[in-house]
Amino acid sequence: MQNNKALAKSLDWVLDIDPPAIITSVKSERESSPYASNKALVDKVFSSAKWKATSTGFVTGLPANPWASVPISAVDVAATLRSEVSAVARAAVIYDEKFFDDLDAKWELLLPVFGLSLGSQFLREVGVRGGMEVTRVLIKQYLSKETLKQFKIIILKYFGIKVTEKAVITKTLPIVGGLIGSTWNYIEVNQVQKRTIDYFNARDA
Repeated sequence: MQNNKALAKSLDWVLDIDPPAIITSVKSERESSPYASNKALVDKVFSSAKWKATSTGFVTGLPANPWASVPISAVDVAATLRSEVSAVARAAVIYDEKFFDDLDAKWELLLPVFGLSLGSQFLREVGVRGGMEVTRVLIKQYLSKETLKQFKIIILKYFGIKVTEKAVITKTLPIVGGLIGSTWNYIEVNQVQKRTIDYFNARDA
């Protein structure tokens, strides 16, 4: 129970974003690059996120104390997710300037971050028949005040799995763990970038 509370607090920190600041930042970026495509702007956003996540993965992967592996992994995963969520939030506004009109919109940001399998599991939980493609239209249709609690539980489970995986694989060897952690984070952010573009660029988004 205590571990779940710690994960929940970390997840709250991950999602502690500032929509007005993000909207202003995207507007400024558009003004400075008026002819840039949405994808070009998103690529620029994620370039910064990759640098932050890679640095975090290297630094947190250096200690070799097995007793500290889980808490250090939690810090690494949370910091990386925060960078990813921030990048996805900017991408969301790039593709949909009214994205944050919905007060609970920040939870939708986690779909590209964790992968659409998260969306599939959520839709199954709320009774949507299997085999349907996960799209923004479908998610927004079922992600309501009543189902948000259910969605948060699923997200917390995914977050816990990520922390455990990273503790086992990247935090048990000094130096090597740092290299593995930085590479892992770079690849992960790159995958999030691709999922984000696919998710928000869909024709029925």
